[in-house]
Amino acid sequence: MNILLTGATGFIGSAVLHELLRQGHQVTACCRHPERLLIDHPNLIRLNLDFAQAGTINSWLPHLQAIDAIVNCVGIIAENNNQSFAQLHSQAPIALFQAGARAGVKKIVQVSALGADAGAESNYHLSKKAADDALRELALDWFVLQPSLVYGPGGQSSGLFHALAALPVHLLPDGGRQLLQPIHIADVAATVCRCLEPAVSGRKTLALVGPSPISYADWLQGLRRRLGKPTARTCSVSYQFALSMAGMGKWLNQPIVSKDNLAMLNRGNSADPTPLTQFLGRAPINVNEQWFEQAASQAERWHAGLYFFKPLLRYTIAFVWLWSGITSLFFYPHQLSYQLLAPLGITGASAPITLYSLAAMDIGLGLATLARFRISQLMLWQFWIVLGYSLTVAAYLPEFVFHPFGPLLKNLPFLMCLLVVRELEGEPS
Repeated sequence: MNILLTGATGFIGSAVLHELLRQGHQVTACCRHPERLLIDHPNLIRLNLDFAQAGTINSWLPHLQAIDAIVNCVGIIAENNNQSFAQLHSQAPIALFQAGARAGVKKIVQVSALGADAGAESNYHLSKKAADDALRELALDWFVLQPSLVYGPGGQSSGLFHALAALPVHLLPDGGRQLLQPIHIADVAATVCRCLEPAVSGRKTLALVGPSPISYADWLQGLRRRLGKPTARTCSVSYQFALSMAGMGKWLNQPIVSKDNLAMLNRGNSADPTPLTQFLGRAPINVNEQWFEQAASQAERWHAGLYFFKPLLRYTIAFVWLWSGITSLFFYPHQLSYQLLAPLGITGASAPITLYSLAAMDIGLGLATLARFRISQLMLWQFWIVLGYSLTVAAYLPEFVFHPFGPLLKNLPFLMCLLVVRELEGEPS
C-alpha cells in the first residue's frame, strides 16, 4: 500500500515507520524535521510539513495523490509556545482526515489515547476526542486506536518514569493505587499494521493495553528493579500535594510533569485486553517478560540518575552568575575590588567602569541561562569567559592559585559543569 504517515520521527511514529517498511509498504513520512529520519530505504519518501501549519484541507490535498491509507501518529504530551493541543490533536488531523476522504483514501488509522472518551476532562484527552469523533463521521474504513501508557526504548514517558523510579523515596499520590496497563511499542506498531491489511475492514475503536493492569506504585518498583536498585521506600502523599509538586514541572523544563498529566494518571488508564488479543490473534506482550526482567543498559541507568540534575544544574549555574554580579555591585567593598583590578593595569576612572560592566555581564549571563537563550552556544561562551578569567587571574594574581581555599581552582569543576550542561541541553526534544 501507499501510506501517508504523520509524526514519523516520534516515538510511536518511528516504530510504525520501521514496521511498515519491513512489510514492504510505500511510505510518505510527514514530519517537521525530516533530517531526523535516519532510515535510508527505497520505499521511503520524506515530506517536510509542520502539523501546526496544516490546519486546512487544501494544505493536505496536494500530498494525498495515489495515497491508499493514512496513519496519524502525531501527539504531544504538553503544550508550548509553538504547539497546542488544538492545533496538533484537533485542527490538523481533522483537516487531514477530511482531505483524505475527498481524495479517495480507502483507510485511516488514528493513534489516539486511552481516556479520549465520553468521560474525558483534560485538554489533552478532549483534543484527541475531537479528532476521533470527526474521523468516525467519515464514509471510509477507519480505526481509532487508544493506547494506554506506551513503553519501550526511547520513550519520553519511559525516561521520566525511570528517573522517578531511581529516586530513593517514591512519593505516591494517594498511595500509588492508580491502575496503568502499559503496552509495548512493538504491539502498537503491530496493531497499526494489522489495521492496514486488505482483509481487515470496518470501523473500529480499539483500546491498546497490556495483558493486565498494574498499580503506579508497582510500576515504579518494577522499573527500579530493572535499574538494578533495591526496593525503594514509599511515602503516600495527598493528591493535592502531588498537584502542587506537579506544578513545578515547567520550572524544571519538564512539560510532561504537569497537573493535567497527574490528573490523567489519577483517573487510571486500564481496559479489557480481550478485543486487542482477538484483533492481533495473540496476547499482547507481558510487561514482566519484556521490560522488568530485562536489565537496563548503562545509558538508561545514567539517564535515570541524571534526569533531574539537568535542570537543577542549569539553575545552579544561573545562580552563580547572578550572585557574582549582585555581590560585586552591592555587598563586596568596591575599594577591595579596585585593588584586585590594579595589578591588571585597570586604575582610576576605568576601574569602576570595568567593575560595573563585569557585574552587568554576570547578571546578564545569569538571566540568559534562566531563559535558556541559545543555551548550547551560551554554555560555550561562558566556558571561554571563565577560562579566560581564570588564566588572567593566574597570571597576574598567582596568590589565588596557591590559596589554601582554592578560589581559582574551583573554576575547574565549574568549567566541566558548563560543558556537561551544553551537552545535555543540546539534545533534541
